[in-house]
Amino acid sequence: MESNRIQTAFGALKLNDVLLDVLHKEGYLTPTPIQKRLIPVLLGGHSATVSAQTGSGKTLAYLLPTLQQMNPHATPVTHHYPKLFILSPTKELAQQIYEVSKPFASALGFRVVLLQGGGKRTDEVKRLERGVDIIVATPQRALEHVEARRIDIKAIKHLVVDEADMMFDMGFVPYVEKLFAAMTERSQKVIVSATITPRVVKLAKAYIKSLRRVELDPPGKIADTITQYLYPVVRSKKEALLSWLISSDDLKRVLVFVRKKELADGVAESLRSWGYKVGILHGEKMHQERKKSLLAFREGRYQILVATDIAARGLDIANLDVVINYDIPHVKHDFIHRVGRTGRAGKAGMAMTLVSPDEIEQLKDLQKVLGSKIKEVILPDFAPKEIKARRYLLQPSPRKRKTPSAKAASTTGVSKKGKKRKTTKRDGWKLLDAAKEKKKRGRK
Repeated sequence: MESNRIQTAFGALKLNDVLLDVLHKEGYLTPTPIQKRLIPVLLGGHSATVSAQTGSGKTLAYLLPTLQQMNPHATPVTHHYPKLFILSPTKELAQQIYEVSKPFASALGFRVVLLQGGGKRTDEVKRLERGVDIIVATPQRALEHVEARRIDIKAIKHLVVDEADMMFDMGFVPYVEKLFAAMTERSQKVIVSATITPRVVKLAKAYIKSLRRVELDPPGKIADTITQYLYPVVRSKKEALLSWLISSDDLKRVLVFVRKKELADGVAESLRSWGYKVGILHGEKMHQERKKSLLAFREGRYQILVATDIAARGLDIANLDVVINYDIPHVKHDFIHRVGRTGRAGKAGMAMTLVSPDEIEQLKDLQKVLGSKIKEVILPDFAPKEIKARRYLLQPSPRKRKTPSAKAASTTGVSKKGKKRKTTKRDGWKLLDAAKEKKKRGRK
């Protein structure tokens, strides 16, 4: 019965029976809004830029129609050569895309290869030599293999650039542009991100002639399933507040984001001293270390994962209780991606943000991007004194009452309220004239 319902839900998008069967086995019940919008566009052979909330199902939205175009009738595949190229800015996201694609590719008879920094080139070369249909790669490693002529990029029919705005932030655009330039105009190109910035649009228009734009949510939109809280805190008490929040709410799986890798190490060490099992994920860690930390966190062996914004994009972690922003990120849109690690696929999620007084200006800029204010929670033991007095983080200080003007004061130097008025030069001349007059009367 349920299989028939799934067949009807995804079948309405004209996907073949093999893909529908895998969707059923993997537990995908109904297509998400972005999947309903994008799958027909890509099945029609169009190139597109895609913008939707993080956690909205964008990976399957581009993966399913490209796989179907590669093998529309699900017939056995005997000749393996690259047809689909998926680029990801981070190793973690590339690994996740690779894992998501494997059951669908296997069912259709396709071979998938993951190319990324940190992996052994010799192993990658052997896999490419055996034949490959789908490549998931980070940009720099992909270009290395292309320039070494291990991949004929002109034969590729579909190119996907995932998290395109992050490609700019990480300096990967030159690599992407070289790959775009090497491909034929007939190939289908898909540029995907939770936030499509003007730079991304400019890149797309430079290399894609016939372009469809699929935008489900405006920039700055956070899923309605996520409840947010803001905690004003003295900077020196941030670590103590972090530990208190985790213990008081009995949170089982917590993803903590920090700006800098040095801070990630310090926060993790502090949490460990309080008895928590903590993993660390940032760019200075070796790939295998990052992979082990992420796996241990997903499996529940770590209660807390402390990470930089390298983990903010694309990662799908099941049953994530809460995301805690230890600070506000340098790039405002990264806040949206951080928070989007929870409340995914329609599930409820929670995000907490710790803000010290020196971050108030950044908070104001962030709330302009979000278009709304985050609900504040004032905890007297942690909040700055001025915050406790005002009870609201962004409320301006009370204005001081103006003192009565000199015009309101009497000539005796006393105001109407009985307070002494400031003496002026004019008052001095009056006193001098009165003294002279008194002296004259004395002589008479």
